[in-house]
Amino acid sequence: MKEIDLRTLQLGLDKKGAKPLYLIYGEELFLVDEALKAIKARVLNENAKDFNYDSFYAPEVSPAQVRDAVEMLPVMTEQRLVIYRNVDALKEDAWQNLLPVIENPVDSCCLVLVAHKIDKRKKIFKAIFEHGVAVELKKPFENQVSTWVDYIASMNSIKLTAEAISILQQLVGTNLSEIQNEIQKIRSSSNAKKVFDVDDVLGTVSRSRIESVFNLTDAISRRDRGAALLCLANLLENGQNESGIVSLILRQMRILSQVRTGVREGLSSNRLSQKIGVPEFFMKQYVSQSRNWDDYKINNTIRALHETDKALKSSPISSHIWLENFIVKTC
Repeated sequence: MKEIDLRTLQLGLDKKGAKPLYLIYGEELFLVDEALKAIKARVLNENAKDFNYDSFYAPEVSPAQVRDAVEMLPVMTEQRLVIYRNVDALKEDAWQNLLPVIENPVDSCCLVLVAHKIDKRKKIFKAIFEHGVAVELKKPFENQVSTWVDYIASMNSIKLTAEAISILQQLVGTNLSEIQNEIQKIRSSSNAKKVFDVDDVLGTVSRSRIESVFNLTDAISRRDRGAALLCLANLLENGQNESGIVSLILRQMRILSQVRTGVREGLSSNRLSQKIGVPEFFMKQYVSQSRNWDDYKINNTIRALHETDKALKSSPISSHIWLENFIVKTC
């Protein structure tokens, strides 16, 4: 069975109900939570939830225990719900205990397997794809994030102006879970308001992350290794994960490259803001910093970022070491 996305999952649940076997995988936790929320809403009867719902984590809970839960009969409802998270941590031989309910899904239970990453070449995942529904939750592209910000705001019963959405994306980045956290803070800042503008965002969301990114790229342009390492530490202390830091710096480099091109073309700050898609609020800072860079430095830094991102995703070495190595290399 081919993979589907979150929206297709939601529509399928509304029209046809829950299937007996799902594999949900992806690194964006917000999307994983949304998928699980949709399945729970469709399967579980609140009055009998305590009897029909189990949530387990691998490898702490064995596949054999999960299979026992799957094969239990539901109470006062058509299906039980069993969620088994972190299944990509299971060793291949451990899967044998779950194989019977994967190859022959139990109609009286909805089994949801949750993973960050999967290897589609493995026999077990081929079996899941054949007998169940695979839901791949890809991180949104940068040009899709504003739509998600609007969606998350509506989930929280508020509205952000277009410029407020753009500023929020600038300050927080593309991680939807972090965006959700910040929107909840914005909502909590006023019980009376329903529409929030730029001032509300700037008054609620810490600017320390984006300022640290500006400071980091500025330190790199000066080849100031000590200052760059300090900025990196500030970003990590402010809760930005390693992959998120790489994404933010990469985005910064691309913007600086576009700013340099726009300045050479003689574009005004307003025109430059529209062309690049960056709020004019930040343009003065971008233009000022772009003067410290040339095309050679930018291209070298982007190349090093791609190498760092690849290492973060494939190497067992601690993530912060690769980021420190990136700074040593570029400074």
